Parts: sequence; C-alpha cells; structure tokens
Amino acid sequence: MHTETLVLGLGNPLLQDDRVGIRAVELLREQLIPVPTEVLFTVGFEVVDKVMGRERVIIVDASTTGNVPGTITEVSVEDIFATHTLRNSHAMTLGTTLKTGYTLFPDRMPKDIKIMLIEADDIDHFSDRCTPDVEQAVHDVVRRIIGYIA
Repeated sequence: MHTETLVLGLGNPLLQDDRVGIRAVELLREQLIPVPTEVLFTVGFEVVDKVMGRERVIIVDASTTGNVPGTITEVSVEDIFATHTLRNSHAMTLGTTLKTGYTLFPDRMPKDIKIMLIEADDIDHFSDRCTPDVEQAVHDVVRRIIGYIA
C-alpha cells in the first residue's frame, strides 16, 4: 500500500485553462520535485483508484466560479458541498466522486486531501498553453505544493 503524498493533476490537455492540473504536474516533473504525480483527464472513479492507500493527496484542477482568472482557492472535500459557488464548477463532480470513495472505502481513502482550484479564464479554446494569469497561478500553486511536501 502506498502511503506517501500524491499530487494529482486533473484536466483536459487540449483546452486552454482546463489543463491547469496537468500543467502543475508538468512543472513538478520538470523541477524534479521528488513527489509521486499522476494526471487524469476525468473526475470519475479513476480518481478514487489513484488516491486510495495514500496518506495525503493534493489535487489541482480548474474552476469556473466567477472569480478573477488565476484566483487560487484551496478547499477540502467538505468545503465543496458547503460553498455555493463550488457547486457550479468541476469541484462538485470531484467532490461527489471523493465522497463516494470515502463511503465505500473509508479505511483506504486519504486522511488528508487538499484540493487546489485555479479559476480559469478560457476553457473553450483549444491550446496546449494556459492564459497568462492562469499560468502564473499554476506556478504559484506549484510553489505551495513544494512548501507542503517539504
């Protein structure tokens, strides 16, 4: 059973700012940060498979809640259901998936999950690059992640 920290990047690699989670993992790998990383293109039950058995998981994903593009919001699974604006973003489906995991596999799910959401500016156009404000936020998130695992 894996017990270390996992950084899980979520997103669509083809849609401009929806790729923030993937971009965060790319930066961690480029900087040779010694932390296991995974990328998923969905928030389905594959997420549960990736996080089970871990002590701590940091998930990076895009959000579309009406905040200023590049805004970073750190939330827990419980926050997703308690915060009105998150109910209209990717976070709701992610939260539902994780809650299901905790219901079905309570002893195997992480004790600590931190979800880092980056407000997207453009998730409608095809691109392998984030918009500038969102790209800067990804770098800020990576610095936070390095601080958490240090």
